[in-house]
Amino acid sequence: MEFRKLEIFSRVAQLKNFSAAARSLHMAQPAVSIAVQKLEQELGLRLLDRTGREVRLTAEGKTLLLQAQAILQQVEELRSTNTALQGLLQGELSIACPSMLATYLLPDILSRFLHDHPGLQASVTQAGTGRIEEMLLADDIEVGVITSSEPEIDPRLDCVPLVNEQMVLCMSLTHAWANRKQVKISELHETPMVVYESGYFIRSTLDRMCEQQGVAPVYRMQTNFLPLLLSLVKQGLGTTVGLRIMAAEEPGLRGVPISPRVRVSMFLAKRRDRPISIANQAFMDWAATQWR
Repeated sequence: MEFRKLEIFSRVAQLKNFSAAARSLHMAQPAVSIAVQKLEQELGLRLLDRTGREVRLTAEGKTLLLQAQAILQQVEELRSTNTALQGLLQGELSIACPSMLATYLLPDILSRFLHDHPGLQASVTQAGTGRIEEMLLADDIEVGVITSSEPEIDPRLDCVPLVNEQMVLCMSLTHAWANRKQVKISELHETPMVVYESGYFIRSTLDRMCEQQGVAPVYRMQTNFLPLLLSLVKQGLGTTVGLRIMAAEEPGLRGVPISPRVRVSMFLAKRRDRPISIANQAFMDWAATQWR
């Protein structure tokens, strides 16, 4: 059974006239009559009494009209919902992001995007970029921020560049190195540090550079809780590594470039072969226009 036949039948029943229904539906009158006849044949029921000057519903027709109106109302609601989603009038943007980027870059990005789409809501999950990449490839999430210090990106991922930042050594303003122009990795040997736990890109990069030069810092604290890490650094418990944007935005923190210098690129990513929600795709498309 076609929804169009139910729509035509409902209009005839409402207007009690085939010609008036045809004009209302912008159809030829014979086409309206044929549609109703085919509906009656499909159901094996006589729905309309055509003997008088006005078309009248039979008892079966009255029952079907109530059902048809309910069905057509549901179809209209479904169409309205789909139109709203396509127009980004409602829905949820869901993104996985590391805490550092979520703290210093994402608020500005999200506020501008959500301002343009007031019907959208946003959900942000915190995770390290390595874990986020694993979740993307496992289809556990649709969109997330990944990190790389190399130009190569997994070919299974479709990426939008977000930021390219220098990695710096962060310290309190009273630290002995606070006025330095750079700090060599070799100088970190046996110095106290407060760092992310293993598995975070920044930590992995630090570990790799230290290993290459035979350097062994003293990790006084390892935590993924960024406010705690920053508080301990400001209190002078040790230095940490982070992106230049963190040192620039955080009061009481000084960022000194590390030698050899390292730049970290961050990307908004999704699976290349996976369709994602309209809201998430719109966010990726919008982000691509911001950093061209």
